[in-house]
Amino acid sequence: MKPKPEWRIPKNLQSLLDSDEDLTWEAHDWSPIELTVMGGTTYDGRDIDQSWQIEFDPGEDDFEASNQKLSGMGLEADGYGWATLIQEVAKKYYPDMADELRFGDTEESTCVVWVESEATCRRLVDIVWMLIYDT
Repeated sequence: MKPKPEWRIPKNLQSLLDSDEDLTWEAHDWSPIELTVMGGTTYDGRDIDQSWQIEFDPGEDDFEASNQKLSGMGLEADGYGWATLIQEVAKKYYPDMADELRFGDTEESTCVVWVESEATCRRLVDIVWMLIYDT
């Protein structure tokens, strides 16, 4: 299993968001997972101070073994299949978290999941890391 990077979020994250033209901050420490925090988001008519998003391309080399397992479970080894797997794992092991996951920007070539809190995102990253590398 590839060693999991340390969770390092800047203490001044909100300042970084506020000073960025696009109100975003990105971390590439978790490659092949890209972590983005966005400010100024509205969802279902609610303002969200920070939305936490992960994104990855299941076609990358890191996913070869885990995609085989995904296919063996009857899921397509694409963004939609990964979204389904993540949702099912969350429902089974973290039911309190499952309803917080948003997959609306997922497409065939990219799995995109966003949540509204750092704690939920951290757990989400841990789940996805384990699904990719614990084969």
